[in-house]
Amino acid sequence: MITDEKAYFILDLNDTATPEEIISRYEALKDQYKKIKEETEDLKTRLAYQLKQIELDDAFIYLRKCQKIQ
Repeated sequence: MITDEKAYFILDLNDTATPEEIISRYEALKDQYKKIKEETEDLKTRLAYQLKQIELDDAFIYLRKCQKIQ
């Protein structure tokens, strides 16, 4: 289960981050993970980054539900 602490950890932000910083970081990490996943040929790495993308989406959804971002 995602908590505030874990969501901010996944996004590599502190809990004082503004909604704009959260959205910006989410988009940057999502693009970075997607690029790495697409560029690698190693199945293990691809799956690891797919899992990271899922965690990232979960953290973003959690923060949105908690109304930390609109």
